[in-house]
Amino acid sequence: MSAKAALDAVIADVRSHSIGADRSGFFTALHHIDLLSHLALRFAGDAYDHLAAAHETGSPWHPVDALTAAAVPLSRAQHHYAQAMVAVAALNRLAPGTTAAARLEGIEHHSVLRTHLHAAKQSLEEARTALHMPTPARTSSPPAPAPPSTPASTKSARR
Repeated sequence: MSAKAALDAVIADVRSHSIGADRSGFFTALHHIDLLSHLALRFAGDAYDHLAAAHETGSPWHPVDALTAAAVPLSRAQHHYAQAMVAVAALNRLAPGTTAAARLEGIEHHSVLRTHLHAAKQSLEEARTALHMPTPARTSSPPAPAPPSTPASTKSARR
């Protein structure tokens, strides 16, 4: 499976399993983090392989740039899902029918949860954009110039 197809599959899975404020939301957030961790690790490994090939054979650098650029927002999405887990845990500590102060605290946790879920979705879209955006190919460095000849080496070459 290509990197683009893998990312699209993970994004589709994340979209089809929303995170709620209940205990199942905690598990779902953990599942999203697991998927994103595996995908970011795959992107980093693939980038390493392409980097080695680029140095050895002079192949294009585009896969290295695209994969590493996509891995960064994937890691950001993991961070936001972890922060969402904190909010879900806090919401699950609140007993139903508690005081008005506790209900206000619940509203704050819901707001934090929604903020992190929105930021995670934005990060996933950034990863998709980074992976699908064409990157100009890097030009290889010109060969190093030959060392200047010294008078001694010139004389020995003439003999």
